[in-house]
Amino acid sequence: MSLIKRYSNHSLKELIIILESGDDYTEEAKDAIRTIIEFKDPSELELKEIAFEYWENKINDNIKSILLKNQKPISKILSKEEIKTIMVTAFERYQEKLQLFEIDTKKYWFV
Repeated sequence: MSLIKRYSNHSLKELIIILESGDDYTEEAKDAIRTIIEFKDPSELELKEIAFEYWENKINDNIKSILLKNQKPISKILSKEEIKTIMVTAFERYQEKLQLFEIDTKKYWFV
């Protein structure tokens, strides 16, 4: 079964997730997916919206490990500036979450 035939029934969202997922798929599979996306002829805005949603979820879910490993996500669809915007927003949420669970040492002290 050819890869184009295999992936042709997938939704646009599924295809973009596969394309953006990094090293999980072979280059041949990604080439087939790029071809299918070209045939489906989505608008640039639609591609960016789906990719933005994917990266926003992935970065928010994995912000701590991304920061610890100092790895910057690379997108095939979004620009570096758009990824940076997502990273900054996720980092701010992460900081707020840390502050929320921070113990106030002024309230808890022993004599």
